[in-house]
Amino acid sequence: MKTIVCSVALYFVVSMGFSQFQHSFGTEKSEMGRSLDQLQQVEKGYIIGGYTSKNYIGSLEATLVKTDLNGNQIWSRVYGGENYEYFNSVRQSINFTFKDEVSYVAAGITRSFGFGSGDAYLVGVDVNGATVFSNVYGGKEYDVAHCVQSIKDQNGKPGYIFVGETRSYSQFFPGTNVYVVQTDHLGNLVRSTVIGGEGDQRGMWIEQTKDGGYIIAGATTNYWCGASSTLANPPTDIFIIKLKPDLTIEWNRIVGYPGELTPSQSYRNMANCVKQNNQGNYVLTGYTNSFGINNSFDAFLLYMGANGNFLGMKTYGTERRELGYGLEETVGVFGNQNYTIVGQNNISSAKAMMFQTDAGGSLLWARNYGKDGVEGGFEMTRDTYDRGFAFTGYTTSLGAGATDIYLVETTDTGKTGTVCEKEIKLEEVKHEPCITKSAQQVFVDEYERIQHKQIRVEYKQDRCIGFIGNEPNKGLGASENAIEMFPNPVNDRLTMQLGELTKGTQLTIFDTYGNIVMKRIDTGQKEHIEIDTKDLRPGMYMIKLEQKNGNVKVLKFLKK
Repeated sequence: MKTIVCSVALYFVVSMGFSQFQHSFGTEKSEMGRSLDQLQQVEKGYIIGGYTSKNYIGSLEATLVKTDLNGNQIWSRVYGGENYEYFNSVRQSINFTFKDEVSYVAAGITRSFGFGSGDAYLVGVDVNGATVFSNVYGGKEYDVAHCVQSIKDQNGKPGYIFVGETRSYSQFFPGTNVYVVQTDHLGNLVRSTVIGGEGDQRGMWIEQTKDGGYIIAGATTNYWCGASSTLANPPTDIFIIKLKPDLTIEWNRIVGYPGELTPSQSYRNMANCVKQNNQGNYVLTGYTNSFGINNSFDAFLLYMGANGNFLGMKTYGTERRELGYGLEETVGVFGNQNYTIVGQNNISSAKAMMFQTDAGGSLLWARNYGKDGVEGGFEMTRDTYDRGFAFTGYTTSLGAGATDIYLVETTDTGKTGTVCEKEIKLEEVKHEPCITKSAQQVFVDEYERIQHKQIRVEYKQDRCIGFIGNEPNKGLGASENAIEMFPNPVNDRLTMQLGELTKGTQLTIFDTYGNIVMKRIDTGQKEHIEIDTKDLRPGMYMIKLEQKNGNVKVLKFLKK
């Protein structure tokens, strides 16, 4: 008997994971997924950071969404005050614990608290999303954190580092400058620096390097590669900064357009992500409209040596618009390296995009994601369990409102097994940019602890339908696996995607003793229905679906 029970339990667990999907989370307002990390220390799933405009607390709230490996919502929370907040980045803590300590850290901006017109915002939460600490960093002007990482310092102690931008230190450098803040594991300031010079500088991504230092990717106003200081709109070019473990500058590089610009030209090149590869060199992605095809914005891969020497650059795009935001390196069993980029393309309408190259930048495949709306992908991670990828962003094709948080998991070749993906063609072009350098730094020390509000919420979920054989899922009469039901296990709200052949289905819910716990519901002409399950006791339940033509199907779900 014990063997049977264990086998059933094992089957249930296996059936709940290791598959690809396209999901959304949101309300009737607007939500956005800005950052994604896969949970790998004991627990398995994903953590998403972003924002919602639902006005739970203020005009815009920072939000975290935690899911299982199937993309089912485990919990969601919002954080903030009376003005607005949002998260740009979230990570699982190196010092992860199931105790009431910091399990995840998120960074972004707050205008409800702090020193002035927006401050960098760092929040540490426990495994259930409850706040452990919340701090602000910056001065009297605009400050924001774009990317945070969990790190270990020179003594092996856990902590965090984030990079962003600041306008609060104009007494040192005019305009906008790169802002780097290192903290301990409770967000207490260890050291912070401002890096700037002539024009504007922004830090979009930071990584701890193998030597204990840090590499930063971003952008700077470029007066050194073919641009005159008399230009009304000087170009913005790729900015790369290597820091030592103590945050002092080791080297910096500006990568720009090598030709002379006319007064009417205004180029914008931005590095959004940088990773140190297996050889100790650096690979960056972002977008450019000074290189590539038709000056219409293309995604790029840029290769830099460990000492800042240029190794190569390629762009990937069409005559329309392609943007690169996130990057992952994968190394196969035979040592072969690939680079996978997530972003957005606009071949016909805006869609989330992923493409992959080999180590030399030769294109291997490219796909876009979405259906009849608008989608974008902002950050990706490796799916270490399926050896594929996952990314977050936004979608209008799925969901409950104007835009919803988008979570997509794919195979190692970018496939999701849904109708919401398409193979695309990109052209690749090799380039020889101008390389120069210019950066100065000062150290600053402003930070403050704050008390913010937090509310636990449950977002409505939606998903893109899959295929039955080579045909899209058509509902109850099409196949034994035709009904989409999620999340499963469920907390307070169960969503059923019935398909076009199941409109007008009668629905009844039974407990395991055969008692009716929810009376028969006529689904009318709806393809999606939502069932309120918050009053159900934990346990297994069965849903009986009956069509007018006599088709009957019984499904099971687990209430947590």
